Amino acid sequence: MTVRLPIFVLVAAVSLLAPSAWAKPYRAMVTRTAETTRSGNMELGLRYQGFFALESERSLPYQQLSPSIRWGILDNLEANVYFELLGLGLPGDSDFRLAFGDIPLGLQWTFLETRPFALAAYARVTFPTGPDDQDAIPPNLSDGTWDYEGTLVGELRVSKDLRFMINTSYLHHGTRDRGALADFDVPDAVQVGLAGTYNLDNFTLVGLEVIGRIYFEPAITPVWTNNANQVEIIPVVRREVFPGLVLEAVAGIAVTPDLSNIYRFRALVGGTYEFDLASGPRLPQDKDDKPAPKKKKPSTRKR
Repeated sequence: MTVRLPIFVLVAAVSLLAPSAWAKPYRAMVTRTAETTRSGNMELGLRYQGFFALESERSLPYQQLSPSIRWGILDNLEANVYFELLGLGLPGDSDFRLAFGDIPLGLQWTFLETRPFALAAYARVTFPTGPDDQDAIPPNLSDGTWDYEGTLVGELRVSKDLRFMINTSYLHHGTRDRGALADFDVPDAVQVGLAGTYNLDNFTLVGLEVIGRIYFEPAITPVWTNNANQVEIIPVVRREVFPGLVLEAVAGIAVTPDLSNIYRFRALVGGTYEFDLASGPRLPQDKDDKPAPKKKKPSTRKR
């Protein structure tokens, strides 16, 4: 933990102090926005997530690395897929191992979009390719069960820079196959996400999110048996450092005892890169980005 925290602070500083780029970031960190990836564009993402407590021995022994892909199918219609790699245990321990996680596949349709507000619907199915024999993994991580989500997304656009979002979700969780032990039916949940974001300029977005989740039963896993009511506060910082490349670094802070018993805070560090599929990714050293050479003026010297 003492090693990871300086890395987290360093990435946050880089994302705040990096040089200017072109377009401004528009996504929140966890709460979905009604805006979608532009038609014909693809967004590649990569995010690290770790779960910690003030006492290092109480830190949740799971690390998550999640690549993601979003692509704009049509105007206001976006598909996305996530992959997860889990580190089970803590690096350096004898029982530390890596495991492939679940695969969530989602589709978002923004069916109403005006200047002051917008509405969207998001649906997601999670394919159970992750470990289902790890009782301490919370249901919001890869737990090897079929999961389904239905979310209504609302967005209020106060100005071109100030926006507010609300997500209301129903989360259906499947049953964990625990081998020789009895199966565990993970309870369903409802979730509400509130977010406010503000673009300081064309390159920097700051904001605050509040995520609340209520499970229908107090036991959400065979280990976490009284953790149904969960509220988390997430400050948001996203900074575009190169056209299309956005870095992000925040810490989610547990508010309710039901969540702080699992972890006190989580570190989220990552980035996204959006580009036009027709032209492909552009790197800083692309020839097209270099200024055209100046033409030589005709000589005025007499021969």
